[in-house]
Amino acid sequence: MPFSISGNFKICERTNLRNFEKHLGIILSENQTQLQQHLMIRRALQNLSGSVSVLSGLSRQELLSFIFILTQFGDIIRSETPPEYLQLESIPYVIEWAKGHYMIPMEILEHLAHERIFKDQGYLFALIPALSIKEKKSWIRWIGVDFEKGGDRDLNFEIYSQCRVLQKPFLGKSLVQESEIRLEQIWPKGKNEYIDWFYKGLSTFYYSMEEMSRKEKDPFLLHVIELIKSGKFILKRLPDTYGKESSYSLVGTVEGNTPQLRETIFQWEVERLRKDSLF
Repeated sequence: MPFSISGNFKICERTNLRNFEKHLGIILSENQTQLQQHLMIRRALQNLSGSVSVLSGLSRQELLSFIFILTQFGDIIRSETPPEYLQLESIPYVIEWAKGHYMIPMEILEHLAHERIFKDQGYLFALIPALSIKEKKSWIRWIGVDFEKGGDRDLNFEIYSQCRVLQKPFLGKSLVQESEIRLEQIWPKGKNEYIDWFYKGLSTFYYSMEEMSRKEKDPFLLHVIELIKSGKFILKRLPDTYGKESSYSLVGTVEGNTPQLRETIFQWEVERLRKDSLF
């Protein structure tokens, strides 16, 4: 799992941070607080001409390598990555934080999540922030994580992290081939009391899914529920139409359609909920 550079930059080899600092026009030092570093990186990213402009300057192979890291939840290890996706050294958004270990820092992912192109293409990291805080809290409880630390930003990253673990056994596959499905196509109104709670505004969607996961007997619907739990499909509210009730769809995510290749698990990933978490 990638981590924030702010507060943790000393973990990275200094020489590997220079391209990142040069591109953003900043200098990080141990005399700065974590907040100062975070604000400095955020302001620098906001002053850039936009990520699309930055990425358009990459070669085709570099762009493919960058996209591959995005599909792998933001980090890869050289020894576990196909060689055609290792053209990384000149990509300003990618840092080799340890020898052979590459990541897109959390600050960058947070910045890219605001870009329309990543939302439209269905990247999970860009779609999670669009959910309400109530939906996100219901989702993380369903996953089984007692998450009380931090605010909305931390919750986004924790859901994102847990989805990587939940998606790995699927090997990028599912029985659902559609990229987007209207929610009522799967669960019509008035046919299931649990989803009707959501339709009527009495519960969140992810709470309804958790309840359904305990009661549903149909194997295919149970499969769909597991796809939703793991973030292979995510809830999306459709544009409101005057005089009509709100409607929703399930959107297939890019990460959810890609096999997760990394096998290595770092100790700090296991302990990330501790007070000194790298998030």
